[in-house]
Amino acid sequence: METELLGVPSTVLTTKPFVSQARTMSRMRGDANYGLAIIDHPIVTLSDEELMARARIAADQVLRHVLDQ
Repeated sequence: METELLGVPSTVLTTKPFVSQARTMSRMRGDANYGLAIIDHPIVTLSDEELMARARIAADQVLRHVLDQ
């Protein structure tokens, strides 16, 4: 969120089990609607190809958030 204060559009990347915590932190920091890019969990066991597929999903969400600002 500090980067947003500097004028750099930003998004938080999280996996599904941590969405509630990410939203809580956003509310605590004063922006309940802060952009989240949410991907499936877990990621640690993924192959490079599977991780790239998740990264593409996240990138689409990040672009939507940044362009909507």
